[in-house]
Amino acid sequence: MREQADLPDDYQYLLSEDAMGELNLLCVMANNPDVLQAYMRYGSALWSDAGLNGADVERVILAVARELDAEYEWHQHYPIARSEGVPPGEIRALADGTTDALSERVVALTTYARAVVADDVDDAVFAAAREFLDDATVVGVTLLATHYLATQRFLSALSVPIEDESFIGWTP
Repeated sequence: MREQADLPDDYQYLLSEDAMGELNLLCVMANNPDVLQAYMRYGSALWSDAGLNGADVERVILAVARELDAEYEWHQHYPIARSEGVPPGEIRALADGTTDALSERVVALTTYARAVVADDVDDAVFAAAREFLDDATVVGVTLLATHYLATQRFLSALSVPIEDESFIGWTP
């Protein structure tokens, strides 16, 4: 892992508090500052241009994290989801796979995201998503889901630990 001070001057901003700080994920990626910069730009583009509001972006990320049992991503995005207005009941539903607390739109959105990362998008799942999402947003959701699939594979391959070493749990 590298710290902000270890990076060349032109890249130190990537690990600044104004960005996302020295998260373990980013500190490991900082071993290749060019790739870290590209990863952060790509993620930012997906968050802002996927066609979703902040709450839906976080719903997708949490659905992907739960589908992959990605503790690091769940741990990071649970508080962000809460700050974006995702109610605790919805987060519990995403954690345990129930749909009672979710609207039809959120069920279609998160089911599609889970299917994308499970490589199991069938006609019914796609059609349900298309009831609520236009073509541009389907592309955005697909790329957002696969971005977090790739992030989880990176975290797993390099055994990147959660910052405080204590997972908040699937239902904090």
